[in-house]
Amino acid sequence: MMILVTAMFLLTLVLLALYLYVSGVFTNRRAFQFGFYILLVFFALTIGIGIHSYQGYNLPATAPVSLNEVLPEP
Repeated sequence: MMILVTAMFLLTLVLLALYLYVSGVFTNRRAFQFGFYILLVFFALTIGIGIHSYQGYNLPATAPVSLNEVLPEP
């Protein structure tokens, strides 16, 4: 599963960099490297923040309580 996620991540990065290269955004190799590294950092931060926020999500330790058990009958 992790290989699939890595492949999807790198494929998106490569396709975006290729699109920017073909569209003429990068004028030389140095600009292409700089742009590619900026994209790499952006995607890495996005994935890192996603993993970090997912780890902070904890399920409750107890089972949910029905409202019928808590509230009295009218």
